[in-house]
Amino acid sequence: MSKNKTKMVFAVSALPLMLVVLLGLGAGPNFKAKVDNVLSRGSLTLGSTTFEGAVVRTSQEYLMTGGGYEGTTSGWVTSGTTNIYHYTLPASISTTATLVIPVTGLHVGDTITAWKLVGQIESAGNIVEMDGDLRKITTVAAANTDASVGAITPIHVVADTAVASAKTGLTEVVAANETFYVLVSATTAASTDIDLQGVTVTITEN
Repeated sequence: MSKNKTKMVFAVSALPLMLVVLLGLGAGPNFKAKVDNVLSRGSLTLGSTTFEGAVVRTSQEYLMTGGGYEGTTSGWVTSGTTNIYHYTLPASISTTATLVIPVTGLHVGDTITAWKLVGQIESAGNIVEMDGDLRKITTVAAANTDASVGAITPIHVVADTAVASAKTGLTEVVAANETFYVLVSATTAASTDIDLQGVTVTITEN
């Protein structure tokens, strides 16, 4: 390195990439030029291999558990007297009860590729039905719009079931004027219940 030191300031989110740069490029007369190339062009050469473009992480699955609340139709229990954080629907809820679970932590430009429900159904031989729909709210001057992104195949069971129903094949790109949530709808018969832990959302991070 020359005596003229170059001051570089990096955001915390860029530190992992810069560690790779520092380890891969090493010190030397062309060190600054190589770093400038990475920063300006988004390319990095390690030995005979050059990596170019943005860093993309595919199939990143995140669990969403907090912040859920009853929708327009009551029935779901979102706060209880136990030390367990979950959402429950007790027995004999014959009118479809709705639960809203917000999807948080998304970055603008991420692509949602799948989502699923996580939980358990106690059936005792009676019918339990549950449906889930990933939805988005888009800011519009006249009035915000609410639209479906993708719903799972409705669940209809008469036996104890570990719930892992998923909606795949999505290509929903997150925009700055959008928020997302999952709307869960369910009914229970006598001697049945639903114990829902939350949802997972799978994304491609850009």
